[in-house]
Amino acid sequence: MIDAWLGKVVEKVRLDVMDEAQERQSASWNFRPVDRPPLIVNCPPPDTWPKFKYAETFSDRDKMLVSQLASIYSHCILQDDAMLCLRANYGVGVIPSGFGSEIVVQQEVDNMPWVKAPIITGDTPSIDALKDPDPYSDGLMKAALETEEYFVKKLDGTGIRVYLCDTQGPLDVAYLIRGTKLLTDFYKHPDFVRELFERISKAYVDFSEIQKKIVGEPNGKGVHGNPNVWMDKGGARLCEDVAVMLSPTIYRRFCRPFNEMCLKPFDGGMGHFCCSPVSAGKHILDEVVSNPYVKAFFFGSPGRFYNFEEIADYFRRKGVCLIWTDGPLENQTVEEWVENVGNSLRGKTGVILSISAESFEKAQKLVNCFRQFFP
Repeated sequence: MIDAWLGKVVEKVRLDVMDEAQERQSASWNFRPVDRPPLIVNCPPPDTWPKFKYAETFSDRDKMLVSQLASIYSHCILQDDAMLCLRANYGVGVIPSGFGSEIVVQQEVDNMPWVKAPIITGDTPSIDALKDPDPYSDGLMKAALETEEYFVKKLDGTGIRVYLCDTQGPLDVAYLIRGTKLLTDFYKHPDFVRELFERISKAYVDFSEIQKKIVGEPNGKGVHGNPNVWMDKGGARLCEDVAVMLSPTIYRRFCRPFNEMCLKPFDGGMGHFCCSPVSAGKHILDEVVSNPYVKAFFFGSPGRFYNFEEIADYFRRKGVCLIWTDGPLENQTVEEWVENVGNSLRGKTGVILSISAESFEKAQKLVNCFRQFFP
């Protein structure tokens, strides 16, 4: 099965298109002039494709690969600016599992896996309860490395790359290990928090460096799927969705130093947090992007909370590449979205658009309208 579906994708791969897309993204990442802003549109494939529940892909590497090939096939036909890449897709609990967290994969619901419960539970936490992970033998870290090696071999010579599994970041991993008690630990047990973050940061760096060697990436550059970008300055991605719940002071004292520790070996990297009606993270954004190792940033679902033109100008002033991830809102047509975004970006650089469409037809319309706007 896998070879047939892989062959269907490979026959559509255009290396010249991907090289051009990588150069266009590189220019945006480095604030060089671009012929047009890079546009990536993630969408379902136009043809019938095998569908698996996540639980099936978790336990079957071939199904994990084939399920990710679907969007790559779409990008090949669209010939947009996406990097063609996939990963060992084991969810946010890979590093926590190395520390001893139990991972739950729901069979009856098609969701990504999660940690079963915090593993440091006492009101007075002890770091002694935490073992240091061995990436080659502990938890999902071992499975991720073995799957990456398998994918690299299967994809050799195809032009499709393997990117690092979901490594998250010190704050998010600490939250999965400690749970909501972490939020009071910042005040009641600050030394514990610092030691916890240091242990996690070391695991993040070691594990990422091992993966970089497997997938054949230099430390300072790389690809990352969803948002399907080429990271031209800084080779790591760091997620911290929990950060939107913190004050700027707590973030500055606890998160920033360890984020720097994580990103420095990779000459920087790409930051991320998600937005929600509870918090869009505006109160900590200055703290996040003032980290000199944050070379690019992408929000989750920013469209309802940030004005695109204003936030693009903000990131341009900060010298940080913005990867914008929202397409047309509910009350916008494709044409209106392209005109609004296009007018904001005409003659400017430093922005990569990586959006989603619910159908291949809409994705194709977005790409066509965008190229007409930037002939």
